[in-house]
Amino acid sequence: QVLKCRTLSGRSAACVPKHRIVPSGASSSASSCLVPNKSVWMESSGGSKGGRPGSEDLLSTPGFYDNMIQKYASQHNEQFTMKELLEQGKAAWEKPGVVLENAQFLQRELPKRLAKRLLDLQFLPYIVVINPNIKRVYEAYYNAFQTLRQFPTVKDSELNAEFTVLLKRLVDEHGPLVESLAAGLRECKSKPNIGEQLQLDEFLNNMLSSRISRRVLAEQHIALQHKRQNFVGIVCTELNLQEAIEFAYIRAQQICIETYGVSPEIRLSGDKDAVISYIPTHLDYMLFELLKNAMRATVERSILQKGNISEIRNSMPPVSISICRGDSDVTVRICDQGGGIGKEALGKIWNYGYTTVDETLTEMKNSFDLSSPANPQSKMAGLGFGLPLSKLHARYFGGELKLVNVTGYGVDMYLFLNLLDDPESIKIM
Repeated sequence: QVLKCRTLSGRSAACVPKHRIVPSGASSSASSCLVPNKSVWMESSGGSKGGRPGSEDLLSTPGFYDNMIQKYASQHNEQFTMKELLEQGKAAWEKPGVVLENAQFLQRELPKRLAKRLLDLQFLPYIVVINPNIKRVYEAYYNAFQTLRQFPTVKDSELNAEFTVLLKRLVDEHGPLVESLAAGLRECKSKPNIGEQLQLDEFLNNMLSSRISRRVLAEQHIALQHKRQNFVGIVCTELNLQEAIEFAYIRAQQICIETYGVSPEIRLSGDKDAVISYIPTHLDYMLFELLKNAMRATVERSILQKGNISEIRNSMPPVSISICRGDSDVTVRICDQGGGIGKEALGKIWNYGYTTVDETLTEMKNSFDLSSPANPQSKMAGLGFGLPLSKLHARYFGGELKLVNVTGYGVDMYLFLNLLDDPESIKIM
């Protein structure tokens, strides 16, 4: 019998013993996972050492039964607005004490946020928890949790310098963990009879939203150490949209050429002089992912239609990009002529882990030599995180990402960016 897993704040007695602390502020990220009616690692008897089925797997994961995780996860996150983030950045230029105060705030806040995600990981179905990629994520989070928790209180500039180096290291180390999550999800969903029952999108939404907030907090503190022109902390107050689009396109073009040997051009129109306040790395991620999708669809449709690289190179339609600035937001529209999205796929494109790479690969085998110059299952596509994670980034900062599909012609993506001109309305969760 398979039952839906309740949220952390409303878990049944069968899942959580009465003595176990369940944080009221924890997310409902595991609320839609399909799990056995009893958590396998909480059973008091079973077919392995210690009375827990598969306990060797779980006990080999550092800190899986650490009660300190529950203690920190039970504490509420401190929320603040983008306005406070900007004000902090300005104040740090004149008052060095602000930087020390922020370091102490992060020492309190980051362990709590990591603990909540560790608890979410603990409540995943057993088959997910023991996946090597998911275990890698858990171990990285637990090591960061312990390191931050045990770091001495930052009271002077010397300790702050060490703390900043630690934050940089953790940000870098946690960068590839999205790929680990994606790989683990794909492996679990590929399991016969089990994978199709796993519903992990809500869990991933909470995991990745928390990741965005932690990176914003950590990168803000790192940025406070140095004053940069046109920046307040990590927020660029004079970000030129055309330059941002062109930068993302150059990177996407390089990968496209490495993958297929050819790449479509872009045609840019609209308010080319538009300048906004935004966090550059987050904008770059969204533009890069959306451009990759548009370019991949354009190239693959051309391959299926003509098959000859020289003909494709000379006749491939461009990807059209329009910039339109409004009073409170700016819209970036990215239009391709890649044939659109099929009806069946359209209902899945916002799901984490969904990708059409395998389907397209089968269609293209008879039309194109996939052994040269590269395998399309490269960095061009395949993880199935690009669209849902881009939407998460847009919404996190008060924007939105929408898709208009024209079957048989192409796709229009609308990226709405909040200008951060009303930063008080944007909360860092």
